[in-house]
Amino acid sequence: MDKQRAKFILQSFRPDGADAHDPDFAEALGLAAEDRELGAWLAKERARDAAFALALGKLPIPENLREAIFGVLQEGDLELTELDAAFVGALASVHPPEGLRDQILTAMEVEQKIERPTFGQKFGRLKWVSSAVAAVIAISLVAVFTFGGGNAVAGTTVAELESSTIALLSNPLFSLDLKNDRQAELYTWLKGKALPAPEVLPEGLQGLEGVGCKYLEIGGKKTGASLICYRQTDGPIVHLVMLKKEELSGEKLPRIAAAARKCGGCKSSGWATTQWSDEQHAFLMLSQMEPTQLAALFE
Repeated sequence: MDKQRAKFILQSFRPDGADAHDPDFAEALGLAAEDRELGAWLAKERARDAAFALALGKLPIPENLREAIFGVLQEGDLELTELDAAFVGALASVHPPEGLRDQILTAMEVEQKIERPTFGQKFGRLKWVSSAVAAVIAISLVAVFTFGGGNAVAGTTVAELESSTIALLSNPLFSLDLKNDRQAELYTWLKGKALPAPEVLPEGLQGLEGVGCKYLEIGGKKTGASLICYRQTDGPIVHLVMLKKEELSGEKLPRIAAAARKCGGCKSSGWATTQWSDEQHAFLMLSQMEPTQLAALFE
């Protein structure tokens, strides 16, 4: 296998590693591990996937999108320009409904009952009479496979880490490695995996029930970072990412006492974030709330 074919195959590699045992993917990954140029390309490719996931997560999907897509597919007599215009119009107001995750999982269960094509057949069937229909298929594949519950987050700056973490958390297929409502159990699990666990928390997180935790890969490396989720009594879940300071590209973060003043948010995504550090670790805290609400957790 040459590098060009390896790139072609790895463009379809799911970030959760589900394809690692496929002979074609395994050979391509082995080549990426041996070839520095190909390995660097793969790391950038995964970073682009994370950025694209964040952008796609901002799109609204109407509840009747499924029916609209089937309606478009059934209109075989439409001119291409009409079909394309209908598809573009349908995308103009896309909003993710609350039941999207369940719909995707149901679709995956149905798909598993259907005979799967070979690797060559997967790419040989992409011949459609309409660019609109091809776009529907492409978006469906990206939504189900590219975002499939992985643990890699891209970037070495705070801004990049925030964006890729939000993309991960916004993924309809996102899942935790361990679910437990006791903070102590979550920290014990993390330490057992040689992952960092917090010793000092903001006042508002102390005593909260846990939701769960997850192992993260930072910047495409195998260096472990921790994601810990906390459940508020009246409010959204709060997420805390903890990693070694040297994993960030030399940015100086405030101490925890000043983190409340650094609370900001991305209005387009609806997430509030803040950061701080201690002697060894950097922390990123984020939640789907107003920045003032996030700042109040430090009081």
